[in-house]
Amino acid sequence: MKVTLLTASTDVLARELAYALREEGVDCTVLALRTPALEDLVCPSLESQFLVVEGSKDKVKSFSALLSRASELAVTGESLVHALGLWPFGICASLLKSLSFIPYLLSVGNEVNWYPKLGAAKGLSETALRGAYRVLAPSEALSRELRKEFRIEEKLVEVVPCSMGLERFAPPLDVSRRQLGIEQDDLVFLYVGDVWYTSGLEQLLLAFKLVSKEVGNAKLLIATPGVAREAELAVRKIGLERAAVAECVSPSELPQYYAACDVFVYVNPSDLVGRRVLEAMTFGKPVVAVSGGAAEEYVRKSGGGVVVEPFNVRGLANAMLKLARSEEARGVLGARGREWASRLPSGRQVARLLVRLYEGALVDSFRWAL
Repeated sequence: MKVTLLTASTDVLARELAYALREEGVDCTVLALRTPALEDLVCPSLESQFLVVEGSKDKVKSFSALLSRASELAVTGESLVHALGLWPFGICASLLKSLSFIPYLLSVGNEVNWYPKLGAAKGLSETALRGAYRVLAPSEALSRELRKEFRIEEKLVEVVPCSMGLERFAPPLDVSRRQLGIEQDDLVFLYVGDVWYTSGLEQLLLAFKLVSKEVGNAKLLIATPGVAREAELAVRKIGLERAAVAECVSPSELPQYYAACDVFVYVNPSDLVGRRVLEAMTFGKPVVAVSGGAAEEYVRKSGGGVVVEPFNVRGLANAMLKLARSEEARGVLGARGREWASRLPSGRQVARLLVRLYEGALVDSFRWAL
């Protein structure tokens, strides 16, 4: 079986999926728009498996090159495409022509939140979604959103937990809180994620201001993979003295942040993937989450935290204070979350599930051809 993973970038999850599929005997090629990281180029076991389409200012040409290469790699009856994300998959009309004879699966994420608002892009996305053998969603929350916004039949949506790679989130051997600007007696609340205006960050900052008035050793740590200028400005504007912002945090650095915190707080109500919550639970950290997204789903299923209404500053502050004042509660909730997260499918188990779906797609494609 030959599978082409079509992705917008050679991120760590795409690489880990490729490794897991190869372990299951799948001839897997990753086709990405962006140049792979240095470690991809020097890794002999994966070097030949990455085919990269260089980006250009004219994105249409880049998409066309990507899709053309995908068509060359796929052979009817033997190969299929697994697209990781609607971007650029769902908005490129030529894709539908390119893959008219190739079975494909489509994994989706938080892009389903804003694609319905893009007019023509929604129509193209609906066509791409309905043409897939299966649409893979990481959470029940995202599955519901797909059926609501894109009118996708329930039987076409498969929930596949985003637990790929959680195994690597083990506590580091040497955790130095001081390296992160944390004193040993600090009680640390951690947020990891985007710091856009829709992320709920302002709610968290205002809630922490209330918490810090009652808990003198409370500290807020914000870690984001992007640039954090707006977050830093918001911290200064609100007047938080015991809040620190770390920007451009790489995936390899995240374990140190999770290990150093006492409570993980996730306030993004529009996140339908919730990967950061799963990572925090893996470290046995209690979670305070807002309702409305995947975070609520994971907390309620695991019993590993507290759920509050979004944009309710006082409610969020009360939940944070509850955990700040009780080490026992933090331990109990953290243990529940860790136990539940440990029962999620491993990377190999996810790969085996995908292989079964790939086999079903190829069989259906063969029947259709007859």
